[in-house]
Formats: sequence, C-alpha cells, structure tokens
Amino acid sequence: MPLRHTLNLAAAVLLATAWPVAAQAADLLVDDFNTEHGGTGAAEYSGFAHFSAANVDLLAPGYFFHLCQRAGGSTACVDMEGSGNGALTSLQAFDLAPGTVTLRFDLAGDQRGAGNNGVTTSLVSVFGETLFSETFTRAADAPFSTVSRSFDLTAATSARLRFLSVGPADSYGLLLDNVALSATAAAPVPEPSQALLLAGGLALGWLGARRRRTGA
Repeated sequence: MPLRHTLNLAAAVLLATAWPVAAQAADLLVDDFNTEHGGTGAAEYSGFAHFSAANVDLLAPGYFFHLCQRAGGSTACVDMEGSGNGALTSLQAFDLAPGTVTLRFDLAGDQRGAGNNGVTTSLVSVFGETLFSETFTRAADAPFSTVSRSFDLTAATSARLRFLSVGPADSYGLLLDNVALSATAAAPVPEPSQALLLAGGLALGWLGARRRRTGA
C-alpha cells in the first residue's frame, strides 16, 4: 500500500475515534391525556396510563371541557387540583444514562379566577436524589404555554417524573397538558492515546512491509 494511502487511512481512523457521531434524543415519555377514561372527563381521576395520581381532575368533553378551551386547548387536559393539591408521578422509573435530559409540557392558569397557584415539576431518582426541580406559576387567565427545560446528568440513574400542585388547596389548580420527557446519551470520547497508537501502528506496519519488499 502506498505511503499516502496508509497515512490517509491512519488519519481517517484518528478522526473517527476522536470525534464520535452525536447520539440522537430518545423519547422516554409522551402523553397528551387524550385517550384517558375513554375520552371523557372525570373528577378525582386516578386511572392514568403513565402516572399514579392523587387529587387531580381529568378535563375532557362532558366534564369541564370549557376550561381547556378557555386556555387555548382543543383536547383533554389535567386540572392539578381536585379536592386539594394534586400530584402526578410517573409509574415508570426511567433509566437515564449520562447525558442531557429534556422535559417539555404545557401549562395554563386555572381559568376560574383563582390566584397564587403553581406546579412544582421534579425528576427524582429511585434513591431519593432530586435531579431537577422547579416551581412554575401562572396567572388565573393565562393560556397554555410550553415549558422546556434541559439539564445534564453526569452519572447513570433511574428516576421518576413528578408534578405537584402548590398554593391554596382550593380545588382551582393549574392546567397541565402534552408532557414529554426525552434523553440524549453522552457520546463516549476515547483517550487520544488510543487513536494515536492505532495510527502509529498502521504506519509501522507499512514500514515493515516496505522493508521486507526492498530487503532493507
């Protein structure tokens, strides 16, 4: 093999090992609540497909559907207060590798004139470590708007997603919809010495073959 071909191959190997292709984001949870309870609303609903629930109302045609519409929605949503401050916790503990986690959801005011309501969103490991937590508030008449947060994990873990209503326990909670959780695993970065050793090995192999052919 000509020297230039060998060096080109070594350079290609060095580039491929030193700069790995970025990983794609993987969806861990996507939930719009539209198929819950056969598409009908329910007070104090706890039969969610992806969440355990306490003190939340499912708002859909037949049960306070106008609240979701007032907030600018056209499908079902969740009132984060039923008879008191409500909670949603993902049934699944998601396995997370080191990398970037992204959380998105839509949040609106209660649409009934109440104030001082909020929702604390958190990602908590199965060992009780809080990986992310932030409290969001909305004015009573605020329409749906999308919240997006990304944060980095440095170690692998398993965690559950939680939404907790905060503020007066007056049955007037913020409205929640279109929850999505995704993760992008960090691409492994090889030791530079490994790539250099491989490139050097290719060059030495070429030199040895050349000496055998020339009798040097």
